[in-house]
Amino acid sequence: MLYQIAEKIFELENQAEESIRDFQQRKRGHIRILSSESFGDYYLPQIIIPFNKAYPLIRVSMSILPTEQVVENTASLNCDLGFISYPIVHKKLVVKEVLQDKLVIITPRHHPLAQKKRLTPKDLAGHPFIMHEKGSAPRKAIEEFIRKSRISVKIPLELSSNRAIKRAVEEGIGIALISRKVANEEIRAKRMHAIHLAHPAMKRKFFLVHHKDKYMSESLRLLMDMVYRWTSQYSKELK
Repeated sequence: MLYQIAEKIFELENQAEESIRDFQQRKRGHIRILSSESFGDYYLPQIIIPFNKAYPLIRVSMSILPTEQVVENTASLNCDLGFISYPIVHKKLVVKEVLQDKLVIITPRHHPLAQKKRLTPKDLAGHPFIMHEKGSAPRKAIEEFIRKSRISVKIPLELSSNRAIKRAVEEGIGIALISRKVANEEIRAKRMHAIHLAHPAMKRKFFLVHHKDKYMSESLRLLMDMVYRWTSQYSKELK
């Protein structure tokens, strides 16, 4: 009981310090962000770079961590905002869905499936599949799809890095399921093809998390507003 009270005092002390700092540094300050790999590498730069141009006096720090560590650090008030790749329930955190993106199958340029506009489960049967690490959102999505479709695929590689997965696909080792935006650069350069699966549930969700007692400074509110505006615009462009 004493530990819980002390923990609450620590959180209140942080809030008090942040509120005083916010009063002293209107549209200034330092925002600390932690993010899972995909959102941090491919989505957040398109938010925090324009934000920095609009508010150059607000310093933004962003680090990439596994979702579990993002959750742990956000709950401990070691950062201001977190972005994670699957929903969680935590008594200390507010969790908001901010984005849904399409998951696509990526193939090398001259792959037999590359000319198809949409893939059925039967099309994937027997093909080598480069998998994300166990527990990741794309891994869960494709495993469920394979299980429900009752097909068999080969798994030559399991990789935790999107960049490594894309490189392996380009080298012809196999095909992979990945967020459309993650592969945009390679698709535009025609180094690989992206094909949609004939399955409405093939979407990737991302979530914003913050401590439920987090003091929302003016600079933090400005950044969160930009997050919501950008993700809303991106979602409209997907339709």
